[in-house]
Amino acid sequence: MKLIDKILLIPATLICLWPIGAVWGKAGAKIPFHLKQNPEASPMNPTLLSETVETLLFEASNQERAKNKGVPFQAFQSEAILVRAARDHSRDMLRRNYLSHFSPEKKSVVDRVKKYQPQLRRSLGENLHTITSAQGLTDPPAIVTQMMEDWMHSPSHRKNILSKDYKFLGVGCASTKQTIFCTQVFGGPQN
Repeated sequence: MKLIDKILLIPATLICLWPIGAVWGKAGAKIPFHLKQNPEASPMNPTLLSETVETLLFEASNQERAKNKGVPFQAFQSEAILVRAARDHSRDMLRRNYLSHFSPEKKSVVDRVKKYQPQLRRSLGENLHTITSAQGLTDPPAIVTQMMEDWMHSPSHRKNILSKDYKFLGVGCASTKQTIFCTQVFGGPQN
């Protein structure tokens, strides 16, 4: 190996290794999701996992609204139409393996809600998230914590959760033992 090759190899190796130390080396650094779960637990039944995460996400969204100062607190009310639209979208994203506010056919949250409420006259918003763990999904509270942290650190997702314009929330999830897709559909009052 020539001297010039050795000189180039050392910095390239350090650059490749640096993110590992940056992610795992510091106290308080972001921990990979699979390490946040209970290592002793077995992957959950996908239906039970989805239903549990839906309930916990709804509760966590109301907790975020309650603790946020400067926003008049009004708890979300669950609405069956929004839940159905959210579940439909999560199931479609899981089945066809995509993450987008638009289906491959360019259907949006408005189209999904209009399927159940043709005379739609209200504002809508949507948050999406997916988590995959090769070791399997075992810990619904860890899943919800990760999703809520990510949404609350994203200005547009945070705005949906805290907006006083939205009074209703439907949460729908779909999962396998390794992957979960979740959709939050926010709705304002009917006009």
